[in-house]
Amino acid sequence: MKRIAIYIDGSNFYFSVKKKFNCKINIEKFCKKLAGKDNLININYYIASIEQFSNPEMYADQQRFFRKLKKINNLKIIFGRLEKRKQDGNIYFVEKATDVNLALDLVLDAQSNDYDEAFLISNDGDFSGAVKAVSERFSKNVTYVAIGNNKMISYHLKKVATKTLMINEDYMEDLKL
Repeated sequence: MKRIAIYIDGSNFYFSVKKKFNCKINIEKFCKKLAGKDNLININYYIASIEQFSNPEMYADQQRFFRKLKKINNLKIIFGRLEKRKQDGNIYFVEKATDVNLALDLVLDAQSNDYDEAFLISNDGDFSGAVKAVSERFSKNVTYVAIGNNKMISYHLKKVATKTLMINEDYMEDLKL
């Protein structure tokens, strides 16, 4: 039985599922389905917390979501941050540190031999260097979990991952909330 670790780019995952399937899903069931009969040793969920004062309603929703995540066995939330930016008089926020944290954990956990196979849930091609390092330097399998249409998924991740799992409507059917 393989030891499975799952690395979730939270924001990317949320928007990919929303855009492709227009729903929310049960993350615990999704992860268990990915692992199958193998030993799911950990789930790392990377996200930036919304500031309470900037959007109280969205903040409250996110806090409810975090409380649900914290009930999932072996799931750890790793926080990045949101940085405020201003352009042409418009204020917007940029997520920082989440991708770096995920890439570091993916590589360092492989180096520590914490897992046999990793599942990466993100369409961000910036992770391709970390995936390639894990595969080549530590001989670990990395499955790229691709959610979306051909324009949304990452060519670079498909190229370096051990395998790619395309998530379709049938796969999601029993996972929807």
